[in-house]
Amino acid sequence: MPEPSHDRHNELGETTVTSVQLHAGERARKRFLHQLQAALGTGCSLSCLTPGPSAHVYVIPQAAEQQARRLPELASDAGWENQLRQWGARSVNRLSRDLLFALTQRGGVAAPAGAPGPVKLSSPGRAPAVRALPTSSALPMLFRGPFDWHLDERGANVVKAWDLFAADLQFRSALPWGSIRVGHIDTGYTEHSALAWTGGHSSTVNVGAGFDFWDGPAHPDPRDEWLPGFPGHGTRTSSTIAGFLVDGPAQPFYGAAPGAAIVPYRVTDSVIIDHVKDKVGAAIRHAVDGGCGVINISLGALFGSRHLSGALDHAHERGVIVACAAGNVWGEVIYPGRYNRCITVGGVGPGMRPWSGSAHGQYVDLCAPSDVIRRVKAQPLPPGTAASGIEPKVDGDGTSYGTALCSGVAALWLAYHGVDALRARYAAGGLWQIPRAFKHLLRQTAVVPAGWDRTEYGSGIINAAALLAAPLPSNGALPPVQPAAGVYDPND
Repeated sequence: MPEPSHDRHNELGETTVTSVQLHAGERARKRFLHQLQAALGTGCSLSCLTPGPSAHVYVIPQAAEQQARRLPELASDAGWENQLRQWGARSVNRLSRDLLFALTQRGGVAAPAGAPGPVKLSSPGRAPAVRALPTSSALPMLFRGPFDWHLDERGANVVKAWDLFAADLQFRSALPWGSIRVGHIDTGYTEHSALAWTGGHSSTVNVGAGFDFWDGPAHPDPRDEWLPGFPGHGTRTSSTIAGFLVDGPAQPFYGAAPGAAIVPYRVTDSVIIDHVKDKVGAAIRHAVDGGCGVINISLGALFGSRHLSGALDHAHERGVIVACAAGNVWGEVIYPGRYNRCITVGGVGPGMRPWSGSAHGQYVDLCAPSDVIRRVKAQPLPPGTAASGIEPKVDGDGTSYGTALCSGVAALWLAYHGVDALRARYAAGGLWQIPRAFKHLLRQTAVVPAGWDRTEYGSGIINAAALLAAPLPSNGALPPVQPAAGVYDPND
């Protein structure tokens, strides 16, 4: 069956991005980054550079370049290149869209094992201080602070959302969202104590319900095989959804829905999925048919396909919420986030400023914290051995993390209203009203900072507590939306 004529396969622009080779050493990288951030001004944040295809080579995100080149002296190509050299670039080159995606697909822009990570700015992109638990909080004692910025009111306001559950006595003995299944389509899982792994078993990661679409039926266990590219990406992002390590090193570690049920699907070795779109589509369908209420796709493709759009339609019609990353570095939203019938998540950094590494534009529905995110340290340990480390510095960035936060918030919302109650409420008009209602309320309750550009970054920034408190639309109150690959639907 051919793709619908309105499928937006070729709408990504053919422009290029800038790559720079810097002198070796942290000092040179930090100096360059500080000067680039100064050119960006206070309207957006960029706290690190994306590693490039070889040592000491970095890619400047398209949105950051566009922002910086608004300065008259940087508007011309010659002025831009000259300024980059003055800031310390040894060489300046341009990467085409196709080359950038090809390098990313094979892991060419992933820092090699053992190499130093991207330098983070000490200011203005540094992580806000963690906050202790307020004495007036109704949260159970198990949920003790301090909390990372992206979880409290400085970010997605998840801590206050947890507090809304406290009136339920079940919260004292069991997590009310613990039964919500989140289909996590990524590089697979590794064992980590933040995801309740001990002795080769986890009460959070449901391996048996997942599947390895990369290797196929002969090897169904979706364990991350640590291939070159983006090894551990599945573990890092799933912990942002459901991580729960109260006695973590230095301070507790939490995902948005601590202890929610993660169902892992291994589909790729990379965050770019043009080579595995059929596998991603199959994983979406498997997750829907396997009882997942939420599906997280912190991945993206340059081109769409009926495997992706058809799977999104399958999920939507059966009442499943699908959160997709808008994408990084390249300024335009990628697939499946470019389709209707999913939630496309862009990024902000500390201070609620747009993260200039995030894709932007009309396909972004809203944003979530995506920069300076504390993350677990994934390791390729033997089966039965769980890692327990948290990265010693706050260096997580990418709309992958904002998407994971959105998926965790979706799990909270399903638990707060009750999956069975939601299905009963909307059964007469169609279960598609469940993801439709969630997205509608998510956008309606989003925080809108001063000067926010809705045309580039969507409705605002996720506010989990306001979302949960918002009344549900009645059955039939919301109109249906276009199919995933149909005409762009601004009302979706």
